[in-house]
Amino acid sequence: MSKPKKLFIEQHEKGWSVKQEHAQRASAVKPTQADAIERAEEINPNAEIHIQGLNGKWRKKNPFDPD
Repeated sequence: MSKPKKLFIEQHEKGWSVKQEHAQRASAVKPTQADAIERAEEINPNAEIHIQGLNGKWRKKNPFDPD
């Protein structure tokens, strides 16, 4: 099994962006962090999702861990 790809949820001037690892541009921009997380899960359900909080700190959501 290949290693899951990484997606990043970052603050953006128009809300929250979803970026793939090493990407210059966002794959999507959503108005809320929750919407951006949902879109990231749609883009790649097996990806590791790294989420930037309002304080700038990062946390990770692993798709294989229960919520």
